[in-house]
Amino acid sequence: MLIFYTDFKTLKMIYETVKKALSEYNATEVERYLNYLRQLETDKDRDGKIKNKWFAYFKEKAATDIYKNVAIDNLSIDGDMITLQFKGKVMVSYNYQAYKNRVLNAYPETTFDIQLVNSGDDFSFRKESGQVIYSHKIADPFNPKPEIIGTYCIIKNKRGEFLETLNMTEIKKMREAARTKNVWDTWFSEMILKSVIKRACKRHFKDITTNIENIDNDNYDLDRVGFDEVIQKKIEEAETLEDLTAIYKAEKHTVEDEVKFVRLLTERKNELTPVEAEVAE
Repeated sequence: MLIFYTDFKTLKMIYETVKKALSEYNATEVERYLNYLRQLETDKDRDGKIKNKWFAYFKEKAATDIYKNVAIDNLSIDGDMITLQFKGKVMVSYNYQAYKNRVLNAYPETTFDIQLVNSGDDFSFRKESGQVIYSHKIADPFNPKPEIIGTYCIIKNKRGEFLETLNMTEIKKMREAARTKNVWDTWFSEMILKSVIKRACKRHFKDITTNIENIDNDNYDLDRVGFDEVIQKKIEEAETLEDLTAIYKAEKHTVEDEVKFVRLLTERKNELTPVEAEVAE
């Protein structure tokens, strides 16, 4: 049986221990990682309360192991391109630049073109003898609220020339599967760009991006696809166990899949009341 803690202890991470354990890696990148961890430990919300309560249970070994797992791809957790988040367990999140850097590590000559396509744009492409030839005429580059209709990623290097596209139906499914709706709401365009390069890397560079794919997939749950996004967001934004109870009472008669509904509530409960053993995994 799991015991959920609501009285968060102050367990200061010993950063010198983490630094020593990562001494084989680039010192500048490790120091950037340690600074990011310090930020996670001390960040406060608008009420002055510790924001990342789970960090109190994030041990030195866990901090070391998660860095090493990312470093397999010659990448490092920097708090910008690669970040940490807690969704029942500590997870790594990559942005689209991290995927680019992974490919560049293996193929430095690579060129990328990753763009959104908006309503009114004129986009066309063709392939000739393996070459991707395309045209993208932007209708209104200064539109503050464009209607996104899709995205594309073009990658060219010595392995070949590759085109990947996503339409809004596919993007919607990816968003529905995400464990963090607030990230999609805040960085919608960035998440679309990440989605298309992730798809391109999985299709054309699977041999060098499998580790990233496996780590990043923790951020997605296909069972969420089709489940009411509004309710998902309410659950994600719940700040207390009382909030979750209120959501359950208010929404239990509106959901078609109560089993899935209860599971999402339980996941959020575990995020709000982290268990030391789980955070340290």
